Amino acid sequence: MRVRQATRTDIDAIIAVDREAARDENRRRHIREWVSGASAFVAMVDDAVAGYAVLEYTFFSQGFISMLIVAETSRRKGVGTALVSHLEAICKTGKLFTSTNESNEPMKALMQRMSYERSGIVHNLDDGDPELFFFKKLEANR
Repeated sequence: MRVRQATRTDIDAIIAVDREAARDENRRRHIREWVSGASAFVAMVDDAVAGYAVLEYTFFSQGFISMLIVAETSRRKGVGTALVSHLEAICKTGKLFTSTNESNEPMKALMQRMSYERSGIVHNLDDGDPELFFFKKLEANR
């Protein structure tokens, strides 16, 4: 498995692994913007996109993983861990945040395995499914 910055040639494959993008033009637009803005990264398995993640610095000027999607056929194979580890390694700030719905048990388990701390909760983004925020302190010399 290899993680690298996404390129324009990856856009269709990214959309294919993101079920939401298949039905939402707004998500597809975001994917194109993330790729063109050098914020998107792909995990490659056998020369195919197995997942993608987005690292931005718009959350109080801190690193923020705003999207992490793993293809259904690639789940439970280390793809999410590889993507998050890569983003941790390249993050320009000493803190890295992310969030997920309270109902997203796989993501919550990933955050726990990777030593992220719960950092807060926001209600009313998705009805009846609060957004949980997570945080990890990275190297002090960033």
